[in-house]
Amino acid sequence: MSAPVDLDEAEVARLAPGLALALPRTPHRGRVGEVRAASAGSSLDVQDFRAYQPGDDLRQMDWNAVARTGELILRVRQDEVSPRLEVLLDGSRSMAVSPRKAGCAREVALLATEVGARQGLAPTLLVGGSRPERVQGAVCRGVLRSAAFDAREDLSTALGRLPPLRPCGLRVVVSDFLFEAPLAELVSRLARGAAALFLVQVLDAEDLEPSGGEGARLVDAESGEALEELLTGSVLAAYARRFSEHQKQLGAAARRARASHLVLRADQALEALVAGALRPLFPPAGGA
Repeated sequence: MSAPVDLDEAEVARLAPGLALALPRTPHRGRVGEVRAASAGSSLDVQDFRAYQPGDDLRQMDWNAVARTGELILRVRQDEVSPRLEVLLDGSRSMAVSPRKAGCAREVALLATEVGARQGLAPTLLVGGSRPERVQGAVCRGVLRSAAFDAREDLSTALGRLPPLRPCGLRVVVSDFLFEAPLAELVSRLARGAAALFLVQVLDAEDLEPSGGEGARLVDAESGEALEELLTGSVLAAYARRFSEHQKQLGAAARRARASHLVLRADQALEALVAGALRPLFPPAGGA
């Protein structure tokens, strides 16, 4: 099966040899080089404290801190996970509203798996399409070629049908994150079991700023249903306000989970993204 025009494998192959993924700034030790994770585990070594999130182990609650502050505070202990990479690609319809948006998402996911494999991180790819997939190693490339972006459900819902996320050193989630969901709960779920989490938000030009025009309407990419009447100035202004608030909430959820939120314009070339928005994920040699 030939690769679709919206995946530039040659560009990924050109860039990958000069890149390395950002690994957690935590000790590596043991015969397989474990990475200490920032999730609440059972080790006796307390690493930090953070606010309680739904699903956390109540046995790790710091009741002295609760009494002092009136807030639910969790002791974050160091448990150890092997230095594996998980890449989760949103397979919903909204990821393919334009060929370039789909191509950008595929390329970022492929670049992460290719670079991770070069670093010995044993990459695993999960795709949340209508037929969820979990693959490892060299098979990732073929799955990314054929990813259909055909799911009528958003990533938050798709997580319930995907194979479970596993403890890993680094987790990269590629999505547009343009759906209604409790974002703090979603990001907390995505962060669980990972030493580091990157939320890579791929946005088309029309996601960022709908252009309107005669007869244009806002449409739900998953269901195909019209969400608004004609795109008048007031409708576009309301969309801009909602989008801005959504981005603030997503950024706040990422900071709360100590995740990195990277916003990508799909119309930019992959090389430009690596040098710009993706720089925290692929830091230059000797960089942060």
